[in-house]
Amino acid sequence: MTSEPRTEAGDRVRFPRAGMRRNQARIYEITEAGPGGITAEADGCRYQLSQGDIAAIGIMHADEK
Repeated sequence: MTSEPRTEAGDRVRFPRAGMRRNQARIYEITEAGPGGITAEADGCRYQLSQGDIAAIGIMHADEK
């Protein structure tokens, strides 16, 4: 079983299993993080993602390869 990386407000992340390639490549900044999920912003839009959402689309720090 793999675990998702630890994230906190201010981290820049990507979602490698997002449904669209452009969303996989986009860099999001986490503005809030808590036990229930995160709020992230990209290109002027805000996204609220639950832990289930994150498990489905994956998450990695933007500087990871």
